[in-house]
Amino acid sequence: MDLLEFNTHSFIVKIWLEEPAEGNRRGMWRGHITHVPSGERCYLKSLWQIVAFIAPYLIAMGVKLNIVLRVQDWLNRRGQDQIGDQQPSSGCIDRKGYPVD
Repeated sequence: MDLLEFNTHSFIVKIWLEEPAEGNRRGMWRGHITHVPSGERCYLKSLWQIVAFIAPYLIAMGVKLNIVLRVQDWLNRRGQDQIGDQQPSSGCIDRKGYPVD
């Protein structure tokens, strides 16, 4: 594997608006994101979960994230609620369909 491939990650993101915004209520997004090399998948209840899913891969590559993204990653690893999301952060599965902590 060459250096470029070692420092490259591919993700597939599929999102859709399940319930459009009405009045003061925000729209409800759903979808999933998949890390192509590992097959790990996370079902999305918030667009913030896209950032939370990708952040650990960036950190492992040595990328310095801003404070909001670092806090988001820390909360995600602790299994806490996502920033701006009232739903728990679980929903990620591996290629075989088993939950990922």
